[in-house]
Amino acid sequence: MSAPALASANVSCLIDDSYLRFELEAIAGRTGPITQVQVGQIQIKPAAAVKLASPQITFDRTHIIQQWDLDDDMRLQIEIGDDAAKENVNLVIFARLDTKTEKYSGRYILKITRAGATKELKGRIKQCEAG
Repeated sequence: MSAPALASANVSCLIDDSYLRFELEAIAGRTGPITQVQVGQIQIKPAAAVKLASPQITFDRTHIIQQWDLDDDMRLQIEIGDDAAKENVNLVIFARLDTKTEKYSGRYILKITRAGATKELKGRIKQCEAG
């Protein structure tokens, strides 16, 4: 009896609008979660009108707190906290696969908490792919 073959998929996602630049390049199991993040960056832009200790945030797999791909829907939640600066960035992506182009499109919600005050920003996903 042979061992089962294991396959992986590349996950690529980009958001670039007036509030946010988000870039994710990762590897996921073909039917499982993201296992490795090669590029994970969130940049909060000045139009968001939120001053953070660092507007450029790098994240890894440990910051992905929720993820799934089911029936052509993809959800991804990334949360990065900085206890010293009393800041928290929470990004949720809601995407749906266009089976003709094999690309995901959708929206995001970005919640930024700083010193107890929370600001919520919303926008569109530029492009996400998995395959």
